[in-house]
Amino acid sequence: MEDYSANSTNDMREILSVSEVNKTANDFINEAFPPLWVVGEISGFKEYGASGHWYFSLKDSDSVLSCSMFRLQNISLGFKPKEGDQVIIQGKLSIWHKTGRFQLIANKMELAGFGELLRKYELLKNKLKDEGLFAKKLPEALPAIISKVAIVTSAHGAALRDIISTLNRRAPHIQIFVSPCRVQGDGSSESIKVALKRIENLQQTENFDVVIVSRGGGSIEDLWSFNNEELCRYVSELKLPVVSGVGHETDFTLLDFVSNIRAETPTAAAEIVSEGASKLKEYLDFMSDSLNKKMHILVNSFKEKINFLRKLLRSPKQKIQDQYLKLDHKSEQLNLTFKKFIQRKQDGLEKEKLKLIFNSPKNIKDKGQDKLKEINRMIYKQLTSLLDSLNLKLNNFEQQLISLSPKEILKRGYSITYNEKGKIIKSSKKLAGGDRLVTQLNDGKVQSKVE
Repeated sequence: MEDYSANSTNDMREILSVSEVNKTANDFINEAFPPLWVVGEISGFKEYGASGHWYFSLKDSDSVLSCSMFRLQNISLGFKPKEGDQVIIQGKLSIWHKTGRFQLIANKMELAGFGELLRKYELLKNKLKDEGLFAKKLPEALPAIISKVAIVTSAHGAALRDIISTLNRRAPHIQIFVSPCRVQGDGSSESIKVALKRIENLQQTENFDVVIVSRGGGSIEDLWSFNNEELCRYVSELKLPVVSGVGHETDFTLLDFVSNIRAETPTAAAEIVSEGASKLKEYLDFMSDSLNKKMHILVNSFKEKINFLRKLLRSPKQKIQDQYLKLDHKSEQLNLTFKKFIQRKQDGLEKEKLKLIFNSPKNIKDKGQDKLKEINRMIYKQLTSLLDSLNLKLNNFEQQLISLSPKEILKRGYSITYNEKGKIIKSSKKLAGGDRLVTQLNDGKVQSKVE
């Protein structure tokens, strides 16, 4: 085979190997295409058990794209795609040099729908932020004292009821104007914008201090009206201060970022708007209480002076009558004090009587006898229990002794052999020819001779 790796003097063409072509194409694709997002349907999904890598195709009605997702990327997904799933994939285009196959190396994957909305949300958020729309509205734009509020929300939603209830409770002097609109579904973003324009057109005559744009919580789809680009641009340019009270504490919309202040809930939006009025009311209430106290002290001072002068102008007869009244009052107090004294002494005597009765010798004796009876009952019970236990043990020992007696052993088929001297024979090794033996059986004795 000819070697084409180097140029000859007669042929100036640059001849590449297949590997070099695939590598060059891969380098070109990597440089030309940054990481991109692709949506499609999962097809031909395979997972290799040893490596944990995923290999599949992403298809739509017209085309198919080969894809790979390695274990380090797919292990943190939280789900495994299946055949037919609509997914959104973020990855890099590549050509595998071994086969020259064009493919997408996936880094991220999410199910289409919710994930698609989040992607659109992040893209638009970054776009508006880079344009500086988030920095146009400042929280300081809200007036310190607010007397007139315009509300943009659904005329029949709970958000409107919560806002009005909070404002009436915290700042009843605030005037409320409602510009109703749709806050969900097709055309709702345009409806919100129209409601804001209505307020803007009335501003010259109504002099609104602030606008609250609000609705209750919901899913990202429910709140999508407030992520509209045209609506956000309009609010960012609106001259009136805007408080966004959309959703719950964890809900964020793009309207929050282009408004002057983001409130966690519709109720929180009303509290922010009424904060200055509430503080003013508290101050006025404090000043009113302080003035009332000073007036009360002044009036009491005048009353005391008048009473003093009145006493100086009283007749001698009136003075004598006053002394009579004082004397009667003192006498009554003395009688009452004496009665209380006598009652205390009687109560003390009763207590001492009860103590004597309780600590009398007879009472102590009765208590002692009861205690002795109780102790006797306990001793008798414990002795009875102990005797029963000992009797049971004696019976057990008796049965054991009976079972171990020689008679009982002979009854079970055993025998005892003696020599002429009456000594029990325990081993045949100690016997000799001519020895006479006596064997004791259960029902008699047998004599024998050793041969």
